[in-house]
Amino acid sequence: MRTLTYYLLLKPIALLLRAFVHILVPRITPTPTITLYIPSRDPQRTIKVHLYSPSNPTKGPCPVLLNFCGSGFVIQGHGFDNTYCTHIAAHTGYTVFDVQYRMAPEHPFPAAFEDAEDVLNFVRSQPQTYDLSRIALSGFSAGGNLATSLAANQAGPFRALVAFYPLVDATRPFGGRVAPEAGGWTLPGWFVRFCTAAYLGVRFRGRAGDVRISPMRRVVESSGSKGWRVERVLLVSAARDVLAPEVEELGQLLLAEEGDGEFLKKVVVERVEGVGHAWDKVAKEGTRGWEEMMRVYGIAVDLLK
Repeated sequence: MRTLTYYLLLKPIALLLRAFVHILVPRITPTPTITLYIPSRDPQRTIKVHLYSPSNPTKGPCPVLLNFCGSGFVIQGHGFDNTYCTHIAAHTGYTVFDVQYRMAPEHPFPAAFEDAEDVLNFVRSQPQTYDLSRIALSGFSAGGNLATSLAANQAGPFRALVAFYPLVDATRPFGGRVAPEAGGWTLPGWFVRFCTAAYLGVRFRGRAGDVRISPMRRVVESSGSKGWRVERVLLVSAARDVLAPEVEELGQLLLAEEGDGEFLKKVVVERVEGVGHAWDKVAKEGTRGWEEMMRVYGIAVDLLK
């Protein structure tokens, strides 16, 4: 049900933010191989997916990477990961699903997570087309949260998790978040707070600890009986990003389990110095930001291979 706060605060600010992004962010024309519309648990709607086919597809069922764009759960970013998706498809045998999930505050938690689950379940229902032993997850920012939350809460198995500067612990005080490196642009505290309130509701404290939004709260279990049934993990943090400490802390938790059993065979935590949140989305060819972007995308390729 829509509340007065929704109409007077959440919706107007969300519309304003979307307008600013539309004006300030250069337009990107995605270049997927095809566009799919996957059934959701709601029979009245489908989930849009850009599918990127690999340059050298394998015979038989193919490996699949499910990717989720950044958005703050508020600003639709579907298509912004075109460079990443084309790079992965060109340099690995993976078919890439770039998933468009629902935005808050119109569709609050757990709408986005449920869309991610529905796409995963669709892939798993197609064993003749997709190799269920080689399903990987990736995402950026809020999309990195979705990818990490699937890895933490789904039975798996997953071949890999690649998460770029994700939110992984929504319970942390906003004022206590400090980037490891000063300088440059970083996520304003008010923006993180607004996005959290838009997705979880204004009184979000009671929901912030839900492991579907705070995957760090899912305790790593050596038995792998619940969640973290992931073979390889890459967590990328940005040194000038206030989310970097929690990303790296999650990495340390996973590293503590590295090599212990069938899962978490390889865990890589990569901090990119001198850059802020979502730096790769504004990096221009020939700049250091672009070089760092291609370097970490290369690490992702190696991990998937």
